[in-house]
Amino acid sequence: MGLNIRILEQSDIPTIVAAFTSIGWNKPASLYEGYLREQEAGMRCVWIALQEKEFAGYVTLKKTSDYSPFREHNIPEISDLNVLPLFRNQGIGTALLHQAETEAKKTSPIVGIGMGLTAEYGPAQKLYIRQGYVPDGLGVTSHANPLIYGAEIRVDDDLVLWLTKKLSH
Repeated sequence: MGLNIRILEQSDIPTIVAAFTSIGWNKPASLYEGYLREQEAGMRCVWIALQEKEFAGYVTLKKTSDYSPFREHNIPEISDLNVLPLFRNQGIGTALLHQAETEAKKTSPIVGIGMGLTAEYGPAQKLYIRQGYVPDGLGVTSHANPLIYGAEIRVDDDLVLWLTKKLSH
């Protein structure tokens, strides 16, 4: 059977929430219910990865990014890529990225992604660079707002360096 990637369904939500709760991550059902509503409205695509029928991770693709440089250039944004630690380094993150890139390619020659800057994002940082993502050259943002030299900010999950990748046809 191996790896199966498919679109998120309502029945997946309790399994996903339980999987993240078991590792101490706060990923409430309301997050996935919102993703599902956005998917049904055509605003976002959400894929889950199943390894031997066991939930392993997911990724979403926002058709219109909240990050203004992406939005202004119609660059879709890969958002919220998560692979459970037990399933890392097995190609699942790469497969999820490729799924999102394939969808993004339908509407844009470029796809974007935001990369968290703390050590917790280390595996994702390495993955994105290996997969050909490069900084967009506009610096770091906090809560999607550009930072200026000398700014004092809170280091949290919203401290992001934005990356892009040219998609081959």
